[in-house]
Amino acid sequence: MRYITEDEFLREYLIYKDLTPEKHYKTYLAMKEHSDGSHYAVVLKEMDEKRAAVYNELSKMWNPFLADTYDVFMVTVPLDPKKNRYVAVTEYVYADGCRGSESVSLSQFVRKNGTLSEKAALSICSQICEGLEEFHKKGFVHRDIKPENIMISKYDAEDPKIKIVDFGGAKQFDMSAYSDRTVIGTLGYQAPESVSSNTTNHTDIYSIGCVLNFMLTGQEPGLMRYAGNHYIVNIIEKSINEDPYNRYAAVTAMKKAVDHQLGTKFIDRLPILRSIPGFRTHTMWKELVASLSYCSMLYAAVFCIDTFGFEGLAEIFIFYIIIPLVVIFNMGNLLRFFPKNIRKNNRLFLMIRTGIVIAAVFAPIVVDYLLGR
Repeated sequence: MRYITEDEFLREYLIYKDLTPEKHYKTYLAMKEHSDGSHYAVVLKEMDEKRAAVYNELSKMWNPFLADTYDVFMVTVPLDPKKNRYVAVTEYVYADGCRGSESVSLSQFVRKNGTLSEKAALSICSQICEGLEEFHKKGFVHRDIKPENIMISKYDAEDPKIKIVDFGGAKQFDMSAYSDRTVIGTLGYQAPESVSSNTTNHTDIYSIGCVLNFMLTGQEPGLMRYAGNHYIVNIIEKSINEDPYNRYAAVTAMKKAVDHQLGTKFIDRLPILRSIPGFRTHTMWKELVASLSYCSMLYAAVFCIDTFGFEGLAEIFIFYIIIPLVVIFNMGNLLRFFPKNIRKNNRLFLMIRTGIVIAAVFAPIVVDYLLGR
């Protein structure tokens, strides 16, 4: 991290707009000169040493869905050291396809264009997850994911592209801390645990779920819950679960669920194949287990036909194997019929799921016993 004087700072950057006049740490829109004499816009963010460390890590990353961090330095004022401050130079995100050189947030985009299509909303959700993936892996949490901090980089109602900005509230996850020293976030998009306990990557997942709901309803969290495609409803409900450990384990897991609905892989674009249990999440170990299970089931079907004939296949194989497995592997589709207040009660919901699994396994045996076979 380099050090420059106040005079050098003002010569290097032409500040022409204060974006946060009411705040102690300022954010400016400024111009910087290219080596060829042309100028380009940048955002200058003043901050403390801890936030500077976050932006210093960001300057080492590149992701198409994160606003670039060009530089981080300390501005020194020799005659008044109290005015020394850290400054991060970040990308000013233009909305390509929008008239003029405007910067457009997701919030402004939805207000102008209305709610997004399911495809566009899922695409943006996937981009947010991918944008935060490496950031989370390095142990950082954004803590303020909201529509105002998602900037549109491609202005297209059918296929918008985004960049995540404003990492001023981000922190490095500290396992030894009982809770955050400073509560950061925006009401509605802020995970419940962030107020009283230590925030983790699960906190950002909660906010992403709220953003997805906002894109589909146009309403702030708590005012309206999306009630369309039940697969998307499941994604939202899982990501905004009040218990952080019942949410997606990581943004990569959430991205897999979102991409499955988007049909990004060939198997996802085939109505029958995309619904086969074991191949829906694109997880290697699940695909291996599923492949072995299906091979075993095929062998069991052949064995039933060879031993008991086609009548035995219908009575034994389908009744004892196929029906229980269909129930167990399609639990998510079956449980959507339960009221929302039951689905939100994690302990009760777990008991119901366990009960359904046990019933699916033992019901054929009980029925067979009652029929005296």
